[in-house]
Amino acid sequence: MTTFLFFAAISSDGFLAGPDGDMAWAEKYLSADEDYGFTALMSRSRAMLMGARTFDFELAALGNEPRVLPTYVLTNNPMRYDGVNDSEVTFLAGDIEQVVNKIKSEVSGQVFVVGGADVVRQLLAKNLLDHLTLFVCPDVLGSGTPLFSTSMDEALKAFTIEKTQAFSSGLVQYDYKN
Repeated sequence: MTTFLFFAAISSDGFLAGPDGDMAWAEKYLSADEDYGFTALMSRSRAMLMGARTFDFELAALGNEPRVLPTYVLTNNPMRYDGVNDSEVTFLAGDIEQVVNKIKSEVSGQVFVVGGADVVRQLLAKNLLDHLTLFVCPDVLGSGTPLFSTSMDEALKAFTIEKTQAFSSGLVQYDYKN
């Protein structure tokens, strides 16, 4: 069985990133003492799904470092990545249901949905996201990239909260299951 999990920090007003994709606001929560379950997440995951903007960000930040997991990149223009030669990266275009079916035919286990509000919105719209782990930060950004196109309550109406945990950093973790 293949499941899709989104795991990310958002501001208290629902933004995944600040203006121009800025993530500096979230960096203050990174700590050598607390990884918020990221290591366990990576060890449970069998593949990653991300949008083109997230992949572009990773390319700029990491270059052509080998992928930790097989990575599926949802893009409207797969040809633009002709120079990427990594057998662990697959570029997919098309309807999100077709993309999910393709991944399910190749992956058994958990797929970590990495960044990309647009990808998350598409998965939610077709009821294809199984779990969300959101770390709500006390920061109010006021603008940027909202995670949801509607209110959080409306976007997650099909989900139930499995677990809530508060951290000394001010983050509150919410684990949702569909």
